Amino acid sequence: MVGRCLLLLLISYESFAQTYVGPSQQAMGQAGTALEGIYSITANPAGLAGLEHIALSIGYQRHFFSADITTEAALLGIPTALGTWGLVVRRYGMERAYQDTKAGFTFARRFGPRISLGMSASYHQLYIPNYLSVYSFAVDMGAQYHFEQGSAIGFQYTNVGNADYGTAVYGTIPSLLKFGFSYPLAMVTLAADLAYRFGDGLSGHLGIAYWIGDILCLRGGLSINPMQQHAGFGFRWRRFMFDVAATSHPRLGVSPQIGVGYAF
Repeated sequence: MVGRCLLLLLISYESFAQTYVGPSQQAMGQAGTALEGIYSITANPAGLAGLEHIALSIGYQRHFFSADITTEAALLGIPTALGTWGLVVRRYGMERAYQDTKAGFTFARRFGPRISLGMSASYHQLYIPNYLSVYSFAVDMGAQYHFEQGSAIGFQYTNVGNADYGTAVYGTIPSLLKFGFSYPLAMVTLAADLAYRFGDGLSGHLGIAYWIGDILCLRGGLSINPMQQHAGFGFRWRRFMFDVAATSHPRLGVSPQIGVGYAF
């Protein structure tokens, strides 16, 4: 009975686990479909093609309604002459009670100066000790088009084919379509996404990033359905990266996240 209660509680909240994005994109309202970088591994895989150096990032997030429910993630991006390869391992859940684990592989490539394409293949597992262990595989795909002035549009399809865990458990792997736009100004980047999640309808995401020199970046954002406010900052020093984000939900409270990375 305890296992069933934990399962229903945590899986009902899986939208925040399985759609995890890195702190820089979380702080911008989760509007990352038309952005590039290491955190594109957890958003639009096509954005990984913009990575210029080997990058490693480790993230940690505490979720809204309990300090015991956390997400830990490790990401690795490796640009090569063929394209950019990415790896991600993400665990969401409660220690010794419930685990939702994802291990994924990403490949992205830029075709000329304008078009980037990417694809991810992921292994998903739900696990409750002494009660349940099920797994599934899912595929994500994405594309970006970069305009001459620096703006970009993006498209991503998460969980192509609507893979799930079968009838053994009430647990879903989110399947969604996202269209995004980003526009850089002198020191500011604006981003916006429109997402359609199968079964939940439309949601909107808006974000802004403001760079103070080449070291400090202030970020903010808003997402709709559900209505949430986002804020955070990033710090760059030489090849080190440190990002902080927080999401505020009107009923569930605040969900903070940190990410530490290094570009080789």
